[in-house]
Amino acid sequence: MLKNTNVHEPLMKKSTVKTRFGTMSYLDCGTGFPAVMIHGLGQSSYFWRHQIDSFYPRRRCLAVDLMAHGDTEANPDQDVSFREQAQMILEALTEIGIEKFDLLLNDSGGAVGQIMAVKAPDRVRSMVITNCDVHDNWPPEALGEIRDAARAGLLADQFGLMIGSPEVFYADGGIGPMVYENAKAMTTRESIDANMVPIVSSAERKAAFNRYAGLQDHQQLVVIENDLRKLRIPSLIVWGTNDVFFPVQWAYWLKDALIEARDVIEIGGAKLFFPEERPEELNNVALRFWESLV
Repeated sequence: MLKNTNVHEPLMKKSTVKTRFGTMSYLDCGTGFPAVMIHGLGQSSYFWRHQIDSFYPRRRCLAVDLMAHGDTEANPDQDVSFREQAQMILEALTEIGIEKFDLLLNDSGGAVGQIMAVKAPDRVRSMVITNCDVHDNWPPEALGEIRDAARAGLLADQFGLMIGSPEVFYADGGIGPMVYENAKAMTTRESIDANMVPIVSSAERKAAFNRYAGLQDHQQLVVIENDLRKLRIPSLIVWGTNDVFFPVQWAYWLKDALIEARDVIEIGGAKLFFPEERPEELNNVALRFWESLV
């Protein structure tokens, strides 16, 4: 487990469930109505540890590891597109025995969650959406070099350089300052290794990660726009205003598209991974939103 967190160790032990896509790993703790949390690129279920710590006394928290991330083991040469990720999670939740749930989304996990909602609108009670892929904003311009490296088969190894060397992550010009306001304060060797070691654990895992980052396309979200606009799913949009990948205009695109979007809550100065860096600001509004649904 990760240290430097308030989450009690037993809550951070992962479970697994077999699907036709491979074996999905996930954190599962607490009781109450299920909240399914989906992380983004280069992260894992541990991204949501502060939300779990806040929510688990009153909610069942399930934080998944996407294919090509964390401890999920996808089948060899498995398609790891947003569409397939969405289908894997839906099938895994059915296998676990969860039919209806709330979604909490960040980064590319937001793309996966939007597709889940369109695929199974009767199963998604609500969505809390933070900075993420929206409509045709893929790849974000700031992601260009990362995508190019992935397509060249280099990105996983580049991420692997951070293992044991967190300074590579938080250095000026590194990825850290793009996703955190204070990247050095948010970075430990342990946290970096927890996310990066699985990515480079085998040739197949490296290839899957490069496919995930390099071969996605915005058509996966553009094609669902009409269905997205028909959804009757209460949604709360919480957006960091200083995100180089997903500017706040995309929060308002979602608000316009989602009939039952309640509001856009702007988190001033926050960057992409603010749910991890400024968790209380998300946790408080998410809990109030969920309580309003009862």
